[in-house]
Amino acid sequence: MNRRPSAPRITGHRGAAAVAPENTVAAFRRGVADGADQLECDVHLSRDRRDVIIHDATIDRTAQGDSPRRTGAVADLTRAELDEVLVGEGEHIPTLVQVLDAAVREDGTRLPVLVEIKAPAAAALAGQILRDTFPDSAWSGEAVAPARIISFHAEALRIALEVAPAVPRGLLVRALSEEALDDAMATKAEILGVRLSDLRDGDFDRIRGVGLIPSAWAARTDDEIRRAVDLGVPAIGADDPAHARRVVEEHLASRD
Repeated sequence: MNRRPSAPRITGHRGAAAVAPENTVAAFRRGVADGADQLECDVHLSRDRRDVIIHDATIDRTAQGDSPRRTGAVADLTRAELDEVLVGEGEHIPTLVQVLDAAVREDGTRLPVLVEIKAPAAAALAGQILRDTFPDSAWSGEAVAPARIISFHAEALRIALEVAPAVPRGLLVRALSEEALDDAMATKAEILGVRLSDLRDGDFDRIRGVGLIPSAWAARTDDEIRRAVDLGVPAIGADDPAHARRVVEEHLASRD
C-alpha cells in the first residue's frame, strides 16, 4: 500500500472563477458555498488610490458586453468609474473589505483570504486594510491568520512588511532560483510557491532548507491536481472548488 498523502487545502481561485464571474462577491460566496478552505483574490489600485479586486491591469477582458464602461486601464480610472463596470451576470468589481465580508461560512467561521497584490502600488493599502480590519490578536497565536498577502513582486511584499508586518506573506515565482530564495528571505515570507509545471526535483527541499514552506500553483487540470496531491502541496488553487475537492478525495482513496 502506498503511503497516503495528506489532503491539501482547496483555495477558491478568484472565488470560484469557473462557475461565477471571477473576483466578484458572487464568486467568493460561491467558493464558500462549494467548500473551499480559503479564497484568493487579486488587487490593483485605482487612479484615486482605492483598492480594486480584479486580475487584469485593464477592465477590457472581464467587462460584460452591456457594461456602461467596457475598456480602460484600472490605474487610469477612479473607483467611482470602476463602480460603473459590470463584470458578468450584473456583478460589480468589489473592494477588499467586501471580499473579507464574503469569506464567512453559514456557521460564522471565517475562511482565510489570500490577497494577491498584482500592482505593487496597491500593497500599502491592502496591508493597511488588513491591519485595520482585524484585531492584533488575529495575527498571533496558533489560530490560522484571516489573510495572507502574496505576490509575484518582491517589492509588494517589502511594502507589506513595512506597513503591516504581522500579516503573513508569500512569494510566488514561476521557476525556483537563488534570487527567489533571497527575495523570500528578505521579505520575511513564510511561503514560496513555484509554478507546478516548472517544479523540478529537489525544489521543495531547497525551499525547506532555508526555513520556508514550499508550495506550487496552477494545478488546473485533474492530472495536475493529482500531481500536486502526490507532491504534498499544502493548498491547491481551484476555479471550481467543488470539483477539485472530488478529484482530491478520489485520488486519495485510490492510494489506499
